[in-house]
Amino acid sequence: MLRIGGSLAHAPGTDPRRASDRKVLDRFDRAFFPMQTLTTLEKLVLTVALAAATVTSWAAPAIPRSEIERKPMRLLAVFEGGAAIELEALLVKPAAEARYPLALITHGSPRQSEARRRMSAAQMSFQAEELARRGYVAVVVMRRGYGTSEGSWDESSGRCDSADHERAARESARDLRAALRALASHPQVDATRTIVIGQSAGGIGTLALAADPPPGLKAVVNFAGGRGSRAPNEICREDRLIEAYAAFGKAARVPSLWIYTENDHYFGPELARRMFAAYREKGGVGELRLLPAFGEDGHALFARRGGVPQWRPLLDAFLRKNDLPTWDSPPTEPSVAQLPAPEVLATEYLQQWHRYLESSDNKAFAISPTGRFAWRSGRYTPAAARTAALDACGLQSCRLYSQNDTLVSETLVSR
Repeated sequence: MLRIGGSLAHAPGTDPRRASDRKVLDRFDRAFFPMQTLTTLEKLVLTVALAAATVTSWAAPAIPRSEIERKPMRLLAVFEGGAAIELEALLVKPAAEARYPLALITHGSPRQSEARRRMSAAQMSFQAEELARRGYVAVVVMRRGYGTSEGSWDESSGRCDSADHERAARESARDLRAALRALASHPQVDATRTIVIGQSAGGIGTLALAADPPPGLKAVVNFAGGRGSRAPNEICREDRLIEAYAAFGKAARVPSLWIYTENDHYFGPELARRMFAAYREKGGVGELRLLPAFGEDGHALFARRGGVPQWRPLLDAFLRKNDLPTWDSPPTEPSVAQLPAPEVLATEYLQQWHRYLESSDNKAFAISPTGRFAWRSGRYTPAAARTAALDACGLQSCRLYSQNDTLVSETLVSR
């Protein structure tokens, strides 16, 4: 069991939707030891050792993927008022023992309520890896009511005609603040240098957090942030959304980076400019970057590997500008693996193959000799992804074609 935040925490695995993930529990039982279990002398020795190894420089190449550790965990988050709630999380960090700055990453909110519980921290593993390879302890956290996190979903903006987007975003920020408080006790986290990155509903949540910043928060990154999108290019009370950003700008003095695209069908470029202007006019500190169209809907820029080359240099420049660590030379390997599609895959489904390649590990693509296929991504183990893909493919003749970024011989893996 992992003990994070002062109470027992364990790797996700009890979710009945992912029975094959349950075996993950036993493999992470002693990944980190809690400060609470150490003697006074042991605490002193550990503190001195980690302080000596604190990462302060960013003049280094990207850390190789082979030197990155990934561990699912349950994060015990204590909220204002004393309520303690376990949140699903994924920790991705350099393997070398040292103290690293913290990068907290959080997700958006799907339009369909039933999709919230199908989400997973593992679906944002490649984004976390981007930060870990820069020298951060990167943690993806699922807020209350999403994935396997405990607690009820409490981020509703209310009725569409009277939507309160400010309240919803501040509620997201409560989860982020509680998660940061819990992670501050991790022996390899330097909580005095923290950044928070959010996408969509998580993006506006980072700005709500910046308006009431916890100790150590140095910067926030807002990818396509907003609330109230109920259909493409249709937002509940757009005026109230702009007002919410203005309210956050009154108090926020933490540097912020806003990244949107020209073809975002949730929060388009003109709206992004208006939200940013309202934020800046009230005193908020930030910079807006509008990127060219990405795919069919640029709202997915941060969610797909293919978007990394567009936002990676912007993030690097922002981190350097704010004296935060990043690499001096980015990774040389491509963001998206260049693998051939299955020969039997019909032409009209090639887009699904590309979606698979752009998705997060752990993932698997299964296909039958007749072209029936299925793929699953964002699982906590390769075995879980493989089982899910083969089950979804649904035929005894289905075979595994690809696992993560590797082609698999159908003679090696079968149902």
